[in-house]
Amino acid sequence: MRVFWTFLCLLVTCSFTVGTAHAGRLEAGRFTTTDTISGPRIPTPVTFQQNFDVPPIVVAISDSQGNNSASIRITNVTTTGFDALVVEPDNWDGRHVSQLIQYIAVEPGRHALPGGSIIEAGRTNTNAVQRGPGVSGTASFTNVSFGGPLSNTATVLAQIQTANSETRNVPSESSRPHITALAVNATSTGFQLALERSQASIGTVLTETVGWIAFPSGASDTFDDINGNSVAWGAGNSGNSIRGWDNGCFSVSLPITSGNVVAVAKKRTRNNGDGGWFRYCSLSASAFNLRVDEDRGIDNERSVAAGDAESAAIIAFSQPFHANLRANLQVTKTSFTISLPGDTGFSIPGATREYLITIQNSGNAPPNPDSLIITDALDPNTSMLVGDLGPAGIGPVIVTPGNGATGLTYSYSGLASTSDDLQFSDDGSSFAYIPTPGGDDEDSAVQAFRVTPSGILEGDRGSGPGELTLRYRVLVE
Repeated sequence: MRVFWTFLCLLVTCSFTVGTAHAGRLEAGRFTTTDTISGPRIPTPVTFQQNFDVPPIVVAISDSQGNNSASIRITNVTTTGFDALVVEPDNWDGRHVSQLIQYIAVEPGRHALPGGSIIEAGRTNTNAVQRGPGVSGTASFTNVSFGGPLSNTATVLAQIQTANSETRNVPSESSRPHITALAVNATSTGFQLALERSQASIGTVLTETVGWIAFPSGASDTFDDINGNSVAWGAGNSGNSIRGWDNGCFSVSLPITSGNVVAVAKKRTRNNGDGGWFRYCSLSASAFNLRVDEDRGIDNERSVAAGDAESAAIIAFSQPFHANLRANLQVTKTSFTISLPGDTGFSIPGATREYLITIQNSGNAPPNPDSLIITDALDPNTSMLVGDLGPAGIGPVIVTPGNGATGLTYSYSGLASTSDDLQFSDDGSSFAYIPTPGGDDEDSAVQAFRVTPSGILEGDRGSGPGELTLRYRVLVE
């Protein structure tokens, strides 16, 4: 979604309105689930540290307490919280000791983090299934594409957000069919998604809503949370080193190296034919100890051969937090006389005036990527000069990225181009008009123009606000 700034200016006074793009809320934390052996057999309600603006995507991982196979189920996600329930697959009784859960929540959409990294979160409905030996059905994946490429191969965490397939009274009974989410074959443009039923051979898998969060692998930076605390984050993909429950716990490095770390890891490969999902043995400031858990629907073993070891997608933060990442845009417009026939200091017919529009972002985050549209409505007593404002080919509007304009680009190919970043309007609403320069390069039919730069206008990260300027000229009639 793009954000529009519209200016309506006279030669002496100028008024305008400014909209800001919402970069998004995100949160990470931990909680302990109810012990459903000795306590109530109900989901654990989790309240977000602060309300979201829209229901976020929630991904989570449970610890290794309790020897029975178990996974964490997330349902009923709202702007204020969600329900969490530890479920056990068939061949267990369903009840489980309390678990320490690590979770991450991100609002759906494509977001720019401070520092310029683009992340994306979304929901995909799928009934594609991966299965272990002895489980009937056709194995398949759903292809998921991002809204645009990330800067590197994606680190993707996926979690089922519904329980449409469940047929039993969990946790008083085991889950049937027990399923988890699986995201594999990630690239910078997308990944493959499936519902992993492992060796759960009983029950029918229906369409479920799977939430997913994608960060660029290898990226890291910081941002400030709602309390002004600096939060470090990092995302990465491990090597194939994580084996099964019966093999022990396996240490993988975290993409950050200090703090009261909150992290979630998910399988990003399916090398072991039995499937399975991750649980964690321990989490420190530098390492995640993980193991592959699996059900016992076909056999009792829960091991993974060394040659079938799995790889992890990991997103980590230096502490629990809630962040509200917003742009805060201020726009100013000034003008001055360039040339004046027979007098100085006044806007009289024949005068050439230059306008300077300055956009500054003093917020704690960029607007959403590629969301800037700057629209300027011309005074009816002027004609826009549509010739080159400088060297040949530069065009009638000069756009200059300043501080914090991370990768911000502006392209101009010519007045007749429909694919560059400058468009014109002869009615103030549609922008398909092609200007025709007059004898002084003026076109009185132009009522407005708009500029659509690509990239990110960073917020203030200690070096001052991000800045972008536009410059153009008019002929006073």
